[in-house]
Amino acid sequence: MHHINRRELILGGTALGVLAPAGMALAQTLAQATVVPGTLTLGTKLELNTLDPHFFNGFPQGSSHSLIFDSLMTLDNSLRVQPGLATGYKLVSELVWEFTLRRDVKYHNGAAFTAADVVATYNRVPNVPNSPNLFSQFTKSIDRMEVVNDHLIRFHTKEPNPTLPADLSRVFIIPAALANATTADFNTGAAFCVGTGPYKVVEWVNGDRLVLEANPAYWGGKPAWGKVVEKVIKSDPTRIANLLAGQVDAIDEVPPGDIPRLRDDPRYAMYSGPSSVVHYIALDSDRDDSPFISAKDGQPPLKGNPLKDKRVRRALSLAINRELMASRLMDGSVSPASQFMPSSFEGTSQKLKPHAFDPDQAKKLLAEAGYPDGFKITLHATNDRYPKDRDIAQAIGQTWTRLGLQVAIEAVPGTVFFGQASTQKYSAFIAQYGTEEALIGPRALIHTVDPARGMGTANRTKHSNPAIDAVIQKAAIEMDPAKRTAMTQQALELTIEEQAFIPVFHPNWQFAARKELTVESSPLRRFNALMVSQKKA
Repeated sequence: MHHINRRELILGGTALGVLAPAGMALAQTLAQATVVPGTLTLGTKLELNTLDPHFFNGFPQGSSHSLIFDSLMTLDNSLRVQPGLATGYKLVSELVWEFTLRRDVKYHNGAAFTAADVVATYNRVPNVPNSPNLFSQFTKSIDRMEVVNDHLIRFHTKEPNPTLPADLSRVFIIPAALANATTADFNTGAAFCVGTGPYKVVEWVNGDRLVLEANPAYWGGKPAWGKVVEKVIKSDPTRIANLLAGQVDAIDEVPPGDIPRLRDDPRYAMYSGPSSVVHYIALDSDRDDSPFISAKDGQPPLKGNPLKDKRVRRALSLAINRELMASRLMDGSVSPASQFMPSSFEGTSQKLKPHAFDPDQAKKLLAEAGYPDGFKITLHATNDRYPKDRDIAQAIGQTWTRLGLQVAIEAVPGTVFFGQASTQKYSAFIAQYGTEEALIGPRALIHTVDPARGMGTANRTKHSNPAIDAVIQKAAIEMDPAKRTAMTQQALELTIEEQAFIPVFHPNWQFAARKELTVESSPLRRFNALMVSQKKA
């Protein structure tokens, strides 16, 4: 367990060290979590597992780190690019972008923010080892950086990159003095979390809490809260209990079954919003032998890996009753998915529709592929990451069983799950992926793993299809918006025609808070103090 406590800051870019963990008085105060003026206490399912802003491009990291650090650009709740540490940008040529940086921005230690920090940050990103999902996908197109002056920088790209401003919104800037800090340094406090964001880190206990205090010198204005406590409460019943007991002010991931009673309770208010996230099934379709697939009862030996046949993959998708899952199991808190993002978002395919439940066609496809009697497969999922994640896996397993498959469900903690999924330890697994732009899903999850291009960074099954790759690559460098949209839609349609993954549903984010508070939902998976405010009288 990592536990750091801010008693000494990094001064002048030099780590001076961190004193011993906080004493019992602070621990008792946090345990009671009483609501005091100026303090916001959140109960979240998101488990922040690192303070390194470049280690893991994941939901918890993007949520918590955005309070501590800033990026050059930001995205609003319509996923449109807005100013961040850069006040603006212009396209000098197809291969050159010029960004104007804010002046008079200070880090938490008082050091000035300059273009040198941007260069150091982007140079660090591809060199962070053991990342489950690299940030280099957002910087890989940059060939070189040209510092014109402390507040003007030009990015020369290897190829045209129409989404560079949006890409850079995903990468948090750190001081140049921390460019060589390791992930362990950040996590243990040897290199403390010094950002330009609205809040400073006071304490972090991995898997338990993150404590922040307002940054009075924040360039974006006075933060809304003097102190913020993010308490990790992975158990849904416990998170609800903490809210009802007044130990937290607001919670995320409200279980579908608890939504009606909280909505009817005058002490609380419910908030929800659409997501740009897909709950999906990844299939081990590249290898000849897969670790959790075999013949039923072990005899006779199974001929090859069934998941290599797209008819089998399509059969598994057609066997899922998405409408029933959305209405019954998830109580209307999700919507059936046909692709990475809901079709209401810009750039998505309007041709794709969620697969209708068709078990007869699914059985026919299995027979055509040479597996009329099915096979044995294990479906892996998390048991502490998403609402009803284990129940969802079991529901899908039951539908696959009706096809004649022998299905086992293995639900494990997220801390174990993602590392094993990233090293191809599974044959089929369920996860979520969030994107802010329609091409990012195919680029990260579907494209062949290609570190040189920064593509396939989240392709945990090592799926590879040169035809789809070619379309993704063309779309990625197309500067004409209409042509790029058409290519992106083609890539999405080819992905589903190939059944390179199985989209199941899009969650709708559900939050509950004290009636005095307002929670503004984000399409991305976020829950932090930037989203919560006092209701106006």
